[in-house]
Amino acid sequence: MRPTHTQVFCWLLLFLVTGLAGVGEASEKPVGILISREIAPYVAMVEGLEDALGNQPLQRYFLDREGRPYSLAAPGGLFDPRRFSVLVAVGPEALRFLHDLGSDVPLVHAMVLNPGNVIGDARSNSLCGITLNIPPATQIFSIRRHFPALKRLGVLFDPANNQSWFDQAAAAAGASGIQLVPLQVYQARGRVLLPSDFQRTGAVLFIPDRSIISQTVTRHVIKEAALHGIPVIGYNQFFHDAGAALSIVIDYRGVGAQVANRVAGILDGNGCQEEEPAAFRVQINRSVWKALGLGGEGGRP
Repeated sequence: MRPTHTQVFCWLLLFLVTGLAGVGEASEKPVGILISREIAPYVAMVEGLEDALGNQPLQRYFLDREGRPYSLAAPGGLFDPRRFSVLVAVGPEALRFLHDLGSDVPLVHAMVLNPGNVIGDARSNSLCGITLNIPPATQIFSIRRHFPALKRLGVLFDPANNQSWFDQAAAAAGASGIQLVPLQVYQARGRVLLPSDFQRTGAVLFIPDRSIISQTVTRHVIKEAALHGIPVIGYNQFFHDAGAALSIVIDYRGVGAQVANRVAGILDGNGCQEEEPAAFRVQINRSVWKALGLGGEGGRP
């Protein structure tokens, strides 16, 4: 029996629908995630990214000691950026590696401080991602909310690395009635020395600065500050655990959700927005706060 026109039309329609669906599935590429090192903050950020993206296919890679990508899911497999719809660089080493590939695949970065410096172009405005650089004004305003009577804020930093940050922060602090006092840490004969201005500050702020920040310096400064009744403000969980009165802590899973928004925008054809600072929370060390006699969430002059 010859098929009717209706049957032919239905078969043709079924072929087109299933065929187009197959093409769509075959063209769907996973998101490639390259992680600089397998450390807790990076893993937490990636978990936040994966949760936020839901059913979107993802594949994790790590950099080995020689700086080469490898995958636990596909050992021995070569890293080919063309296999992915979007590339996510987690940490500075991953960003440098993926940027240097020169691939046309969209690149989103996360967990990187001063990303422009990492790729060798501090003025670059083409980067897409979530930077660990929290705007100086944002930090100053957060500090002001918790220390409303603060007049002099000491800042530990190396001018060679962070003079621009200090200048921006000084302008924001001045508008809030706070004077910033630059503090330089010195080490002599195995001892950590602090400048004389240290004791005349109402609080001391650490900012990320590899040239002067170490666990030894951090613990010494916090100890000396406590002896003089001066609260210390840090920027991660280590400072909180070491005795900082207040810490501005990056929300790693929150950063993952921020990155997911960037990736989703690219996959939807909307491109990438400008860089955005990382999500953070202000964490108070209640026992230190009480020991210093700060009271409530007020500060000292």
